[in-house]
Amino acid sequence: MVAILMVAVLSAFVTVAMNVTGNTTRLTDRSRDYAAARAAAEGSVDYAYAQWKGLTANNNGPVATTTMMAAITPPTFTGLSYASAAVDGQLRVDAVDQYGAPTTTLTSVTVTLPAYPGWSGQVYTYLARAKLQPSNGSYAFAAGVKRQFQYTVVPLFQSMFFFQDNLEIYKAATMTVNGLVHTNSSAYLSGQSSSPLTFQSNVSYVTSYTATADPPYANTWSGWSANAEVDPVYTTSQSSQLHQVTAMQPLGTDLSSAINTTDTNPNNDSIHEIIEPPNTSYTDPAVFATRRYYNKAGLLIKINGATITVTGQNGLTLTTAQKTAIAGAVSARSTIYDQREGSNVNVSTVNVGTLNTALNSTTGFNNVVYIYDTTTATTPNAIRLSNGGVLPASGLTVASVNPVYIQGDYNTGTTNSPTAVPANNGNSSDTASPTVSGYTRAPAAVIGDAVMLLSNSWSDSNSSQSLSSRTASNTTYNTAIVSGFMPSGYQPSSGAQYGYSGGANNFPRFLENWTNKYCTYFGSMVELYQSQTFTGEWDTGNIYSPPIRCWNFDPNYTQNPPPGSLTAISWTRGSWVKY
Repeated sequence: MVAILMVAVLSAFVTVAMNVTGNTTRLTDRSRDYAAARAAAEGSVDYAYAQWKGLTANNNGPVATTTMMAAITPPTFTGLSYASAAVDGQLRVDAVDQYGAPTTTLTSVTVTLPAYPGWSGQVYTYLARAKLQPSNGSYAFAAGVKRQFQYTVVPLFQSMFFFQDNLEIYKAATMTVNGLVHTNSSAYLSGQSSSPLTFQSNVSYVTSYTATADPPYANTWSGWSANAEVDPVYTTSQSSQLHQVTAMQPLGTDLSSAINTTDTNPNNDSIHEIIEPPNTSYTDPAVFATRRYYNKAGLLIKINGATITVTGQNGLTLTTAQKTAIAGAVSARSTIYDQREGSNVNVSTVNVGTLNTALNSTTGFNNVVYIYDTTTATTPNAIRLSNGGVLPASGLTVASVNPVYIQGDYNTGTTNSPTAVPANNGNSSDTASPTVSGYTRAPAAVIGDAVMLLSNSWSDSNSSQSLSSRTASNTTYNTAIVSGFMPSGYQPSSGAQYGYSGGANNFPRFLENWTNKYCTYFGSMVELYQSQTFTGEWDTGNIYSPPIRCWNFDPNYTQNPPPGSLTAISWTRGSWVKY
């Protein structure tokens, strides 16, 4: 009996053990299969992200759901299948509204951007989802995931400095930056004990940041001294104001996929394309065609020797009389000497006041002017803007493939004596108004291969003389600037390698003795490309002496940016959600 009882007990234990083992095995298998299904669903959604990003880049903008679904073929996985053909099963990417509901109408929301502290943009949101299950149907479960994708359009003129290349500020005079600062490369930012560098808003960089190392080639500059760097002052704290971020793409796509210098097409060689006329003998890629100021402009002014051709486009129709009046705002080409270029320059001067008068009788103008000089010459061609105190109330953007000089007060309301602008009297605390009484500064931008600031006292006749003969006077400029630069260490085709670039504090170029004179500025400075016409090396010496810089970001640009404003694009993914 004892033996029989023991056998029965052992049999019971064996049965229980087998049941437990079987249940554990089934649970383990189920857990393993669920994990595999979830991993596949996540992989499917990540695959969709790559497809979605490529489609928006190729489209130069957000893409509707129907277009998206027609382009996406869901990936396949061994042993797994999508749960059903229903919306919640198959891989899908749907445009959604601000509440997360699928919509057939692309809608954007203006929001602050957590990925770029302090910045705001127009966000288009999509919801991606996928649900997979074992193909053999052994278990009645499916693993699903959801994830948000966001396509964000970021206006560049909401910053004081936006640099595609290295952002360098080194051994500058006392400088307070009151707007956002960003570089898609590295930031070399330092002050001096006697002249601090202060940031009042957020600073972001992509590659690296240093406040204790020299910028590249700084030690080649005559003003270099060892261990001169002092940490910038962050008015809140460095930890809350300084951020490493992903790149904002000014062409709306990764540059490596947009730029090609090895093919025969001259229309896709660099970001400099945005200020160049397209070569009509070749295809103009949409990524550049949609961003070219030549294409954006409502008014084209072409100079070829003594011939000035005026053309209206993008809704602007001009009469013969209007074309004649606009052409009359451009003076005959003259010659000045540019000390930085070490060369004579052929300059066509635009009387902005006369141009405004000529444009007053037009309708359908989008306030973007593209002007360029195609005259064949042995010395460079450039454009000069003069008498620009008063601009159209709705704003004015002037763009050119040529270098552009701005001479005298710009967008200040000044129509006669420059001293009528309060800020011109010199106000180091930046409290003086940058306009005359009764004038509201207009949203404005000046865009060119390089942008030079000439004071109210500039004289062409003294341009080739020594620095002591080129004495500046207090001058105010209220405009965004998009310009090229010459990088530190640039190697020209002939001659010695360049040294330090001069940094962001020398981004607008000077040619006068500004010692103890005030350069007051309200606007936004954007560097996207290397100069191709004005490639002279930065230095001081006989070229210029620096002004007292009263530089300010124009906060009006956050709500009312200059006509034809530039934007960058960012793509982001939200966190995973199971369903």
